Amino acid sequence: MSRTMKQVLARLERLEVLYKISNIINTTLDPEQVLRLLLQEVVRISNATSGSIAMIDHKRGILNIETAINIPPRIWRRLKLELGVGVTGYVAWSGKPLRVNDVRRDPRYVQVRSDVRSEMALPMVLEGKVIGVINVDSTRTSAFSPDDEDLGVAIANQSAKVIETARLHQALRQHTAQMERLFTVGNTLIQPGPVRQLLAGIAEEGVRLLQGRICMLMEVKEDGELRLWATAGASKAWEAAESIPVDSSLLGQVVRRGVPIRIANVQTHHRFMHPELAESEGVTSLLAVPVRYQNSVLAVLALFTEEPRKFRETDVRLLQLLANQGAIAIENGRRMERLNLMEESVRHAERFSLLGTLAAEIAHEIRNPITIINLMMHSIQENADHTDQTRGDLRIVTEKLDRINQIIEQTLNIARSGETHLQRASLNRLIEELLLFLSYKLTKAGTKVIVSLDARIPDQRMDPGQMQQVLLNLIMNASEAMPGGGTLTIKTKLSRDRSLGPCSRIIVEDTGRGIPADVLPRLFGAFYTTRKGGTGLGLFISNKLIKRHGGRISVKSELDEGSTFTVTLPLEPQEGSAE
Repeated sequence: MSRTMKQVLARLERLEVLYKISNIINTTLDPEQVLRLLLQEVVRISNATSGSIAMIDHKRGILNIETAINIPPRIWRRLKLELGVGVTGYVAWSGKPLRVNDVRRDPRYVQVRSDVRSEMALPMVLEGKVIGVINVDSTRTSAFSPDDEDLGVAIANQSAKVIETARLHQALRQHTAQMERLFTVGNTLIQPGPVRQLLAGIAEEGVRLLQGRICMLMEVKEDGELRLWATAGASKAWEAAESIPVDSSLLGQVVRRGVPIRIANVQTHHRFMHPELAESEGVTSLLAVPVRYQNSVLAVLALFTEEPRKFRETDVRLLQLLANQGAIAIENGRRMERLNLMEESVRHAERFSLLGTLAAEIAHEIRNPITIINLMMHSIQENADHTDQTRGDLRIVTEKLDRINQIIEQTLNIARSGETHLQRASLNRLIEELLLFLSYKLTKAGTKVIVSLDARIPDQRMDPGQMQQVLLNLIMNASEAMPGGGTLTIKTKLSRDRSLGPCSRIIVEDTGRGIPADVLPRLFGAFYTTRKGGTGLGLFISNKLIKRHGGRISVKSELDEGSTFTVTLPLEPQEGSAE
């Protein structure tokens, strides 16, 4: 065979190899598998005994062997080569290929296998930068020729492109997975729940999303201190640590400037306040971002990593996105807690309202006999013996009766301030606002709410405050009738009643324990209750308020089947409807 023909065949083989190397990316996008396939091809072409691919860790200045053939894993997994050390380290440092015909005569050789005699190391260069080294060994001396080196350099450079493409695909997949996870986390965080539970979830997601060691939330307190709010992965020692001043600390810088910080090593940073904790926990690098709601920084979200890490812009953006979602979740959680406190306040106010109404009822009942007693006192005064003792006794009794009358009048004046004042309002909107107000409490109680509102119901005349009081009582009674959770259904319907004419109906259904048949006739009576700790006044007052609106309230119930309360309201009640 002529020399020219050999050159043509060698060139053809080279092109076929390079084409095959390029097509490896079509076989798999997993970087580890790509490296393995590349190495197998290089070992086959060079007829080597063993081989490895090492990638450069530029931050630490070392070579990490990623895959190897015919070298025991216990050896190559532990082997860390510094740049410039060994044949492989020299090639990584110089960027030039190297063939060693007899490793026993080269002082640069680092022995991995005792039977190796020759070695060839090829730099993988991408855009002028060495990213790794392909190394092949042989048990024969002078096993690799200049042609092997030329072909190997071409393969190495082509491999660098293939590896980078695989890494980019992996980074894209990882980023996509992170964004999908972040979207899922966002949906979770906007659900009603206690603030502490939301905070713990944010910290845990920080560790997962960025593969950190510890993630913590530091709350900005009113006294200018940062205090640990929630953590994931940290020991109790962090919780016991003292507060951090915002004005002079490293983490306080995030609050003061409102921008992220990246620290390579917190153990040696002069402004990090707890280097001893960082050392004992085994954390090194720090990424911290502000948790901002509107124009206020609520907290600092800090992520610590075990290994030194140079945080990329994508890492900063990802943690900041989590912090932004966390800010909304924190604010929503706070609002829900405030709503819960307000709801409790309303319940207390309702009890006072019930007592006021009841007091007015009692005052009405007492006034009549007091009036009769007063008339009889006048008769007694005219006909009794006018001894000093009798006159004194009668005067005292008269004074006490006058005092009772004053108390009754004051009680009635207070009660009159709660009289029904009708105005046009939307019944459906009233229900929607009340359910929004109660959503946190109902969710916490395990109550699933189904709402079906008839859009045909027009604005009607009612006292919105009193109607909300009635609805609040019915909804909370229904929820309390389902202590283990259940379904609460609230409906409105436009209807017509024989006696009331055009009307709206409110139906409140629960799947609770139900009400015994013998209790139903007494359910709306004063002081009658079947609930432990109940006053027996809620339904009594609700019934009276509905009557003031010219309507009525009824109930149907079956034991273990639940209860249904129906409120019927005329669309046009008359002012001062009879109770």
